[in-house]
Amino acid sequence: MIALSVIGLVLAACSSGGAARKRDSDGRIIPTLAEQDPTSTLYAKSVSQAAHGECDSEIMDVLTCFAYRGHGYEGAQMALGQCYIAKGQEAEGAEWVQRAANSGWPDAQKMMATLYLKGQGVDQDPVEGAKWAKLYTRNPSLLSLGVQPDVSIVQEFRGSLTSEQNAVADQRASSWVPSYWTPTSVIDRDVRRSCAVEGRHRVPSMPDIESVPNPY
Repeated sequence: MIALSVIGLVLAACSSGGAARKRDSDGRIIPTLAEQDPTSTLYAKSVSQAAHGECDSEIMDVLTCFAYRGHGYEGAQMALGQCYIAKGQEAEGAEWVQRAANSGWPDAQKMMATLYLKGQGVDQDPVEGAKWAKLYTRNPSLLSLGVQPDVSIVQEFRGSLTSEQNAVADQRASSWVPSYWTPTSVIDRDVRRSCAVEGRHRVPSMPDIESVPNPY
């Protein structure tokens, strides 16, 4: 069996149609993740490690490449957000968690409730937090599996909302519809391309970032 390096595994996880296949030092094609690991162990392992606070650079690389694949990889988006928050990059972490929450990922919705309640990575907004708490406890994917949501998250908002604010949170939750994040910006596409071709994500340098004229 061909020995796979971490970079090879990340490449396999992030490869997309049309990308050149990576080869080892002997010129042999490195198997894709589907060929080498059909049970997606790398994906499950990296998400689990992040949930337990293991967020070294290799795990972050793997999670980033999975997260940039968009819909269907909300677990990686949630885990990547947790890692950024753990590293003190709360705004970026909250952004990734919200992407997963917007698609209906239950744990991400629960976490967004906490982030808005505490003002961690987002502007403090208990009404918005209560909306996410309600969405989490009513999440159909949990209910359809017979999984009981952690209702303590709703109880955290008791006493912090007026009846009018609670009604607003209810209205927001009732009108919510899922949305699925897709990489669209130049930087997003560059990261996704580097995952497919280089087998890792590349942090964009300043010249890669589009300059926006100051309108003032």
